[in-house]
Parts: sequence; structure tokens; C-alpha cells
Amino acid sequence: RHPIGKVTLEVPAGKLDVEGEDPLHCARRELSEETGYTAEQYDKLTTIATTVGFSNEYIHLYLARQLSSGRQHTDEDEFVNVVQMPLKEALHLVNTGEIIDAKTIISLMMAAPHCPIES
Repeated sequence: RHPIGKVTLEVPAGKLDVEGEDPLHCARRELSEETGYTAEQYDKLTTIATTVGFSNEYIHLYLARQLSSGRQHTDEDEFVNVVQMPLKEALHLVNTGEIIDAKTIISLMMAAPHCPIES
């Protein structure tokens, strides 16, 4: 990420293309574009306000299930490497400070009760 000068681990995300776009439609599009994956099921986890002190931005978080792989469709200026890992490992990376992106941390924490975590 250019603003912070770091490569980060993040969940797929993107902006609504047009005012009034269904956030679920955006989630489906971004999952496909950034990872090449499609999902049979999407569960709404929550909606968060990112920085209420100076922004009216909201982010809608979904859990994608029953994934099928495909081909990425990233923009020319996007450099996305798909990384798969068990939820337990991702949560460990949150706790060690290796995952620092707020939407990703919240997504992982919200998904945990809905997903089996191997011991």
C-alpha cells in the first residue's frame, strides 16, 4: 500500500461503483476481480464506519462461502497476490501485528464464530 509504504495482507475490498449500488453486488465483483474466486453463498457480517471523526465512509463486510477458483481481473494499477491460509493462522497474524488493515481485522474477528477453527 503506497500511503503506508508496506505490503499488506487484506481481504478483498472495493468501492461501490455507482451511488445506490447494492453492497453485495460490489462484494461479489471485488472477490472475482481481485482473487478470481466466486462464491455460492455470502453472509453479511456487519457494516462498519471507518473513521467517524472525519469521514462518512461505511464498509460492508461479507463472509464468502463455497468458493470456486477462476481468473483474476485486476486493474492495471492493482498488484494483488492471492494468499490462502487457515483462519486460525490469519487470526494469529492479527494478534502478532502482521495483519494491520482494520477492515481485514474486523472481517476475520467477525467471521471466526461462523467458521470452524482447527486447534
